[in-house]
Amino acid sequence: MRALLSLVAGGPGRVATTAAAIVVIVFVLAGHGWDLVRASWFALIFAGAFAFAVLAMIGAATGVADGDSPVPAPGQADQ
Repeated sequence: MRALLSLVAGGPGRVATTAAAIVVIVFVLAGHGWDLVRASWFALIFAGAFAFAVLAMIGAATGVADGDSPVPAPGQADQ
C-alpha cells in the first residue's frame, strides 16, 4: 500500500496526507463518521496526556522544579 501511495502521491508527507484522506472518506461513506470523530477525540486526549507525562518526567529528571532551593557550586559550599 505504501508503494502505491508513494507512486500516486509522492513523498512521505504527501503519502500520510493521502492515506488520512482515504481513511476519512471511507469512514464517512460507510456511515461511521461520528465513530471516527470520537476515536480521533480520544486519541487526541491520550496523546496530550502522554506528552504531558513525558514532559513531566523530563522536567523531574533535569531538576526544573528545584528552583526554590538553589544548590551552591561545589567550590562555594564551605563559604
